[in-house]
Amino acid sequence: MKKEQRIRRTNLITIIVLFMLVAVIVLAGLWDQGQTDQKEQSAEEVSYQDYDGKKIGVLTGTNMEAESEKYFPNSEHLFFDGYPNLNAALLGGKIDAYLGDEPALKSIHAEEPKIDYIKERLTNNRYSFAFRKDDAAEKELCDQFNAFLKKLKEDGTYEEIDQIWFGADDEKKVVDLTDLTGENGTIHIITTSTDEPFSYIKDGKNVGYDIDVAARFCREKGYALEIGEVDFSARIPALASGRYDFTTSMNVTPEREESVLFSDPVSEGGIVVAVRAEDLAAQEEREDSKPHSVFYYLKESFKKNFIRENRWILIVKGLATTILITLLSIIFGTALSLGICLYRRTESPLANRVCDWYVRFLQGTPTVVLLMILYYLVFARTGWPAIAVAIVGFTLNFGAYGSEIMRSGIESIDPGQREAALALGYSERQAFYKYVFPQAAIHFLPVLRGEMINLLKSTSVVGYIAIRDLTKMSDIIRSRTYEAFFPLIVTALIYFALAWVISLMMNAILSRIDIQKKAKRGR
Repeated sequence: MKKEQRIRRTNLITIIVLFMLVAVIVLAGLWDQGQTDQKEQSAEEVSYQDYDGKKIGVLTGTNMEAESEKYFPNSEHLFFDGYPNLNAALLGGKIDAYLGDEPALKSIHAEEPKIDYIKERLTNNRYSFAFRKDDAAEKELCDQFNAFLKKLKEDGTYEEIDQIWFGADDEKKVVDLTDLTGENGTIHIITTSTDEPFSYIKDGKNVGYDIDVAARFCREKGYALEIGEVDFSARIPALASGRYDFTTSMNVTPEREESVLFSDPVSEGGIVVAVRAEDLAAQEEREDSKPHSVFYYLKESFKKNFIRENRWILIVKGLATTILITLLSIIFGTALSLGICLYRRTESPLANRVCDWYVRFLQGTPTVVLLMILYYLVFARTGWPAIAVAIVGFTLNFGAYGSEIMRSGIESIDPGQREAALALGYSERQAFYKYVFPQAAIHFLPVLRGEMINLLKSTSVVGYIAIRDLTKMSDIIRSRTYEAFFPLIVTALIYFALAWVISLMMNAILSRIDIQKKAKRGR
């Protein structure tokens, strides 16, 4: 009785401590936001030259690295994937400024006034759609697209599109994807869904300047339209793989012109320097600058990240994709692990050599690299959906690790168990499956459970191959709200819950096959 009371008391203390820890994290995450809105922005006007020697953020996969080195030679340059991460780093004080495209920074400032940019351009750029180079069909498609752009400029539609996507009326920012009949085939376009105003997610749908132009082009030319999404740095590799016909607009540079065929410019702009608004010249006091409680920001942040535009649906869809990939990869990966393990038990030198190579190759290859090899090279022209490629990749990876875990468990069983079964008249196969393997499972299942949880966490990289999983959906939300706290915390809690479910399921399986536990329950 005393033991049960002690356990209950310990559980209660643990729950209280965990609750207090969560409360501290929530309050700390929102405190900075509450304080920032109360600051008076009265710094002297600054120039980009004032940031030389400070920490400068650079968008991975762009030409901004060279520009950053050129204009900030004495600075520390830190690389980030996507504007959401750059914005979070800037507001969090991890960097002092970052380089970005002027149209993107205009949209970011409109949504998040705490981020502004120095109006002086470092460069003047043109942005064009990119097509595969040295491909006659792609050259013809590019010519069609250029003729279409010329028509848009002549009939005034171009100015209309500019006013929609660079204007302030958010209600007009929709893309009509209806009536794309597809009688002349399907156009596959690759984009980055965190690149507002060119390409982003609104109300769960692909919208943006580039998406609008592409949809109008497909409607006029009789094409259907399918949209894939990857990080910016993966756009050109995705295009080169042959999976896609063209990519949404990017800055035209001589180096990129060596790899892709650019269309005529669809928009113009330049690279500017994004900074915290409080570091610029005095700003007019905003209506929301009055002090509010932390709980006010908690409520408003939750509404902004999950209620507005029904963004919670993105989390649900991403969660479903993550569960699907994880579940199927575990099932197929476990079967592959067992197959490899049994194949090695044939004691064939060739079989052991082949399995060793396979295991060592998979263990030495990062998961994200394996996925990109499969998606952009091995299955590039097969038409396989990205989710299927991801399942194949994680199955292969899990099979390598799982087979080693199973082999270690089997080798830990005393050979006398097998010999005793054979002495009782069982065949070699019966001895293995009825005596050796069940005992080995008790040893390797706890380790295999950890590998399953690692697989779950590894699925967070599938965004590199155009899959909207849980992590990718979180990035999409951050790209629209420019807030990191709620999307990241909720994503972490969901992964924790999924890992906990996997652990419970494996514990249940282990308890059913553990003979000693069965005996204790029977007493």
